[in-house]
Amino acid sequence: MLKLPILKHVMGIYGLTSASSGNMCKILRGKKGIDSCLVLYIGGIAELFKSSRKEERLYIKNRKGFIKLALREGVDVVPVYLFGNTSCLTVWKNAFLASLSRKLQMSLTYFWGKWLLPIPRDEKLLYVRGKPLGLPHIKDPTEEDLNKWHQKYMDEVKRLFDTYKEKVPAYKHKTLHFD
Repeated sequence: MLKLPILKHVMGIYGLTSASSGNMCKILRGKKGIDSCLVLYIGGIAELFKSSRKEERLYIKNRKGFIKLALREGVDVVPVYLFGNTSCLTVWKNAFLASLSRKLQMSLTYFWGKWLLPIPRDEKLLYVRGKPLGLPHIKDPTEEDLNKWHQKYMDEVKRLFDTYKEKVPAYKHKTLHFD
């Protein structure tokens, strides 16, 4: 969406920026305090097409780049989970749209909520966060380093999900799957 002229400027108002490694490094190195913090939606387009109101799926098993970046830059990672994200809107999915979205690197789909419009349903949302993982600064992390810290991240997200899912009625009987 950041490639489209009008949307690029609208997204910029909200501080949305490219999730490229180079851009994130620039933000982390060039700013101080709260301005150097990033919120990264790891699952991206793939997760959009895998998730649904019936099951919670995180597309993360092979997404270790954020851990690598954090280790290299000496910044910490705070695990978070947003309950209600998959129930406030419904996404129209099919294989052609998923493939086209991946090729264009932007999601092309229709989503709806109230009255079949792109207005979120009146669903309870709950944001939970864990403690920072305590990542060390490793200039050249090994595959073993990446696997260790990535697994710690996934374990903490799973713990957050299992601990707080009872607080959101639609999630009481759901399980979290990692793809």
